[in-house]
Amino acid sequence: MTTQAPVLKKLSIIALAAMGVLLVGAIILYKQRILFADAAYIVFNIINYERTSIQFNRYGSFITQIFPYAAVKMHLPLKQVLILYSASFNIFYFLVAGVLYRCRQYALTILMALYYFLIISSSWFWTNNEVHQAIGWMFLFYGVTIYMGTRKANIVLISVAFSLLAFITIFTHFVVIIPTVFLWVYFIIEKNNWPFTKRTTILLSAILVAIIAYKYIDATGPMPSYETGHLHNLTHFSIKDIIKSFNTPVVRVFVYRCLVNYWAATIIFIIGMVVLIQQKQKALAIWTIISFIGYHIIMGLTYGDLDKYVLLFHIESEWASIGIIMAVTFVFFVLPKLSYRNAALLLTFIFLARMAYIASAFPGFNQRIPFNEQIITQMKKKGHTKLAIVSNYNLMTINKLTWGIPYETLITSAMRGEKPQSFFFFVNPDETATIEAAKTRKQFFSGNLFDNISSLNAKYFLIDTTAVYQVMTYEELMQ
Repeated sequence: MTTQAPVLKKLSIIALAAMGVLLVGAIILYKQRILFADAAYIVFNIINYERTSIQFNRYGSFITQIFPYAAVKMHLPLKQVLILYSASFNIFYFLVAGVLYRCRQYALTILMALYYFLIISSSWFWTNNEVHQAIGWMFLFYGVTIYMGTRKANIVLISVAFSLLAFITIFTHFVVIIPTVFLWVYFIIEKNNWPFTKRTTILLSAILVAIIAYKYIDATGPMPSYETGHLHNLTHFSIKDIIKSFNTPVVRVFVYRCLVNYWAATIIFIIGMVVLIQQKQKALAIWTIISFIGYHIIMGLTYGDLDKYVLLFHIESEWASIGIIMAVTFVFFVLPKLSYRNAALLLTFIFLARMAYIASAFPGFNQRIPFNEQIITQMKKKGHTKLAIVSNYNLMTINKLTWGIPYETLITSAMRGEKPQSFFFFVNPDETATIEAAKTRKQFFSGNLFDNISSLNAKYFLIDTTAVYQVMTYEELMQ
C-alpha cells in the first residue's frame, strides 16, 4: 500500500470534483437543507442572538456556524445567510479534502470523499448533524498528523497539533470515536505509511486515549447530555445482549439497505477483503472484520428497536461512519493496483450512482417548502399572523419533523419581506394545555415554550405584538 501511488493523485482530483458537486448542490438547494428542523433552529439562534449556537459541547461545529454568524454581523439579507449556512458544511469538507491533497495524502482525500457518498442519501439534506462535521475534523486530524510525521516535524509541535485536532474531532460527536480508533489501529498495523517510531506512536496513542476518556467522562457526568441516554446500553450489556444485537430491527434494515441502497459500499468492502486475504494481510483483515462486526453490535445495542419506519436521514447519519471501515482497504490496496483508466471509471461510477441516491431523496424534502409557504400565504389572506394548526398524520408525513416549524416559517415569512411576519406551529389534538395557552398568548412559540417577543432580533424579525394564536385544523384554514 502507498498513499503516494501516481494513480491515487489523479483519482483524488475526481474525489475533489465529486465534493465540489455536493458544494454546488448545497448552494442551489439551500431551502431544502436549512429550512428543516435542527438547521432552522441553529440558524435562527445565530440570527436572533448574533452568536454561535454550539450544542452539547460539540465544539467543532463552530467551523460551519461562523459563516452565517459573519453574514448576520454584516447585515446581509436572510437569503444570503441561509445560503452561506447551507454551503458552509460542504465548504468545510471541500477545504479539508483540499488540504489533504496539498499534503499529498491522496488516499485520505479519496476515502474522505467516499464517506460523504457511500452511506449517504437522505442524510445529505440533514445538514448540521455533527457526525459529518466530526468526520471532516477527523480527516484533517489524520492528514496533518501524518504529514507532520513524514516531514519529521518537532515532536512537541506534532503533539500540540495532534492534541488540538484530536480534541476538536472527538468532542464534535461521540460517534466519530469509532472510525478514529479504527483508522488509528489500521495505520499502525499496516506500517508502510505510518511515519512514527514506536515511542512516538505510544505517546500519541496515550494522548488520544486520554481525550476519548475525557469525552466519555464529560458525556456521562453529573449533568445529563444528549449522549447520556445513548451510552447507557453500551455500558450495561451482557453476552446475551450482544448476540441479540445482530437480530435487532436496526441491523436487519441496514443489511437490507446494503443490498438495495448502499450496494456500492458492499461491493468495494468485499473486494477489499478479498485483496487483503490474497496479499496475506491477516492482521489488517482481522481488524477490519472485528471493527465491521463491532459497529453492528454497537448500533444494535444503542438503536436496536429502530426499524424501517424510523426517519432515514437520522439513522443513516449514525450508520455513515461504517462506510470508512468498508472503503479503506479498497482505497489503500485496490485502487493503486488498477490502471488509471479503470480506477477512474470505477470511482466515477460510484460517485455518480451515489449522487443519484442523494437526488432521489430530494422530493421528500422539497415538498415541505411549497406546502408550508402555501399555509403562510393562506394565513395572510385570512389576516392571521400566528397560528396553531391541529396536527394529523398527513401533516406529519409531509413535514417529517415538526418541532422546528416555528423557526422555519418565521424565517420563510421574513425572507418573503412580510411585515409583520406570519408563522405557525403544529400541536397534537391531545395537547390541550398548549392549545388553551396559544389562545391567550402573544409570544413567539419556539418549539415547546413561549418566548417573549422582545427577545427577537428586530433587524430581521418583526411579528404582531397584539394578536394571539388562532387554533384550527389545516382544512379549516384552507376553506
